This record gives sequence, structure tokens and C-alpha cells, in this order.
Amino acid sequence: MEPNPRVPDFLRAVTWLECAVVGGAAALLLTLPKWGGQDVWAWMTPAFNARYVGVIYLGALVPLVILAVTARWSPGRIVLWMIFVFTAVIMVVMLAYADRFEWARFATWVFWALYLFLPVNSAVFLWRLRDLRLPEPLVRMPAAMTALALVLGGYGIALLAIPEDATRFWPWPVDAFHARIYAATYLTPAVGALVIRRGGTPDEIRTLAATMIVFGIAAVLALLATDPIVPAAAKVAYDGGTWAFLAINVAPVLAGVGLISAVRASAPVAAPA
Repeated sequence: MEPNPRVPDFLRAVTWLECAVVGGAAALLLTLPKWGGQDVWAWMTPAFNARYVGVIYLGALVPLVILAVTARWSPGRIVLWMIFVFTAVIMVVMLAYADRFEWARFATWVFWALYLFLPVNSAVFLWRLRDLRLPEPLVRMPAAMTALALVLGGYGIALLAIPEDATRFWPWPVDAFHARIYAATYLTPAVGALVIRRGGTPDEIRTLAATMIVFGIAAVLALLATDPIVPAAAKVAYDGGTWAFLAINVAPVLAGVGLISAVRASAPVAAPA
């Protein structure tokens, strides 16, 4: 068996399809939040929520592109787990809130088809590929990964269990439906951290880090970019809640940078010639 096996062609093809759909969704909601959120998207969503959903998809695009391009089990293992968690959480929320969707829109049918298929597809491949081995050596950071999983996972669970309370401090109103959709964003890297807690390849750790960095930076920029286009009554008040929101989005950026630095520090030093 080769040291870093290729993933099956069908899985790679599905991942490229995901890249196209997720990339298109991110572009729509980030660049045209009012029109995209009100007239095109699978459910009606105001500008702040539309842009944040766009941020979520931009973050989700990072590991998808990495898997589609590399097509290898490292970093495919962690990406496949992240796909499974992200799509499974959204599928459950989608089923619970079916009445929130605009069933006359094409986007709704695409959304439902994908989120019924993708959790099953990723679960099947996780089972089929469970015996594949990762290239050595593995980088072990159990304390850091456990802390990451607890913090991100804890907030993700709070968004599912007490959605309105968990987002009460956010700089715009978030209803229970949107809060529970957002839970996938925090639970996904939390499970990714658990997967590599006892050892991950440098590529797996860098993939997790890149996902968090892109998401965190985009979330802050989206808030700043959306504030000028909303009515005066909806503008951001830079109070303690807003700064807390900014903190929970900057934190993944700092964590991601820390993970990349740790991987670099753990790399073996080449012997002098």
C-alpha cells in the first residue's frame, strides 16, 4: 500500500461538485447579500445573516478545495469527517425547519438534494476507507486539540440547545433557525480537532488551521462590510456584545496560526550537507 493512498475517483468528483456549489453560494451571499438573501437563497435571510452564511460557506470551501486538489487520504481523512459533521448537522436542522424554506425556488431543491445526499455519501466513504493508513510521522498535540474541541464544540452545542440565548450578544438579531445552522460552523472544526487529537499529519493540521483562519477573518470583514448597507436602526452598536462576537471570530484565526506554527516547529531539521 502506498504511504498516502489516493481517495476514490467518485469521492473526488463529488468533492469538486461541492466546491462549485459551495463557492457559488459563498460568492452570491458575500457579494450580493440583499438580493441573494431575499430573492435567490433557499430561505429568506436578511443582510447580516446572509453574509454570515456566505462566510460559513467560504470557510467550508477551504477543506473542500484541498481535498479535491490533493485527492489523498492525508488530508482527506480530516476533510471527510468535517464534511460529514457539517452536512449532517445542517441536514437535521433543515428537516426540523422545513417550513422556513422557499419551495418555489430552485436553490431550495438544490440545497435539499445536497444535504440529504452528502451526509450519507461521506459516512459511506468514512466506513469504506477506515483501514487506510496515514503517512508517518504524525504530529501529536493532544492538549491543544482537546482544548480546541471543547471550546468550539461547547459553543456549537450551545447554539443547538439554546440558540437564542447563545447568540443574544451578537451584533444583529439571530433567530433559532439561523443559530442552529451556524452551529455546524463550530462543531465541524471541533470534531476535526478530535479526529487528529491523538495524531495528525502536518497536512491535516494545516487544513484545519486554514479553515479556521479563513472563516475568522471573513466573519470580521463581513460584519464591517455589511454595517454600511443596512438601515440606521440595524447598524452595529460597538458594545460589549459586539466585541465578544469579534473575539469569538478572531480566536479561531489565532488558534489556526498557532497550529501552523506548531507544525512548522515540529518539522525535522535537515542535517547539514
